[in-house]
Amino acid sequence: MRSLYTLVLVLLFHFSYSQFRIKSISPAINQQDSFNAKIIETLEEFLETKDPKFWLDSDFKRFKSPYYEIIGIESGKLGNNFYQPSVMEIIPTDENDKRIVKIAFIGYNSETRSNLIKAIYNVIAVKKGDRVFFSKYIDYATKNWKIKNEDNVTYYISPNKNYNIAEAEAQKKDIHMLSDFFGAEKFPITYYSTISPEEVFKLKGFDYHPMMYADKSGGFAEGYNIIFSGNNSEYYTHELVHLFTSKLFPKINPYFDEGIATYFGGSGKFDYKWQKEKLKNFLTENPGFDAFEHLDIYERLFFEKETPIPYVISAVLCEMIISKFGKEKLFMVLKSGNSVEEDLKILNLNKNNMNYELRKFLEN
Repeated sequence: MRSLYTLVLVLLFHFSYSQFRIKSISPAINQQDSFNAKIIETLEEFLETKDPKFWLDSDFKRFKSPYYEIIGIESGKLGNNFYQPSVMEIIPTDENDKRIVKIAFIGYNSETRSNLIKAIYNVIAVKKGDRVFFSKYIDYATKNWKIKNEDNVTYYISPNKNYNIAEAEAQKKDIHMLSDFFGAEKFPITYYSTISPEEVFKLKGFDYHPMMYADKSGGFAEGYNIIFSGNNSEYYTHELVHLFTSKLFPKINPYFDEGIATYFGGSGKFDYKWQKEKLKNFLTENPGFDAFEHLDIYERLFFEKETPIPYVISAVLCEMIISKFGKEKLFMVLKSGNSVEEDLKILNLNKNNMNYELRKFLEN
């Protein structure tokens, strides 16, 4: 296979700009090949419409949104359709009816006269009769991974790591605990265990994405029953909680979703007990800090460059609800779909008293 960087340079040289559609096709691709030609034709229709009819039905049974990673990928600070798709490679696999399609999303900055790459993304093209459908890259990426079954969890283990049975046993106990707390039966869970966020992104089909290198650890819950771990661990209770809440509380406010996940599973490498103490000390050292002004769960405000402070505040609020009113009141909050400010009224909290009550609860 030709170097990705060499191909990118070739594609940049051939680049042109108009509506959102395939802008260039690598000269390394044999367009006289009927399968390749059909892939390019179908890919262009899919990228223009994002119509699910171009995707395998079987993917929708496993993934809530199989191609959500590239929805809106063409947009950026420099424009809504700034990053245009180019086909870098169409690579044969060991199955005659399947090929890997490598797509680069590239934009041209007229002010700096430079080309910018937002992502390089892989999909699988599958030939069915005279039609082509696309599928997620993940099954191809994990075809040689070890598989371990522990109760209701199926672990896919990266070849770059060793399977940790002690962590899997600890995860099993937390699943039973969460099942009891939420009053929900256990359900099948697929757990992809990798060593880093970079490997998680590669698993999901990215050769390049700027967020691949933003953190040294992390992961997320996705779709129906899937956990992606980039923590080099078979234990990830924070994301496990999200699988329960997505099923039980589909309207949950993201603020409390992260709060209850942090309450049970911590965040990053720190557990909730550590984070709660850290928040207590932080508020003592920063008496002017107004927690009510930091209800945005996506705010990049951290402890130890890892734990988002809004996550911890929300976790403490969840504990306050449980301790003062019981978990059924918490479930009301998680079900409500209300704004954070509306939900805080259950605790009789508002801008005028939240900081005092939060500090008093932490002191007690």
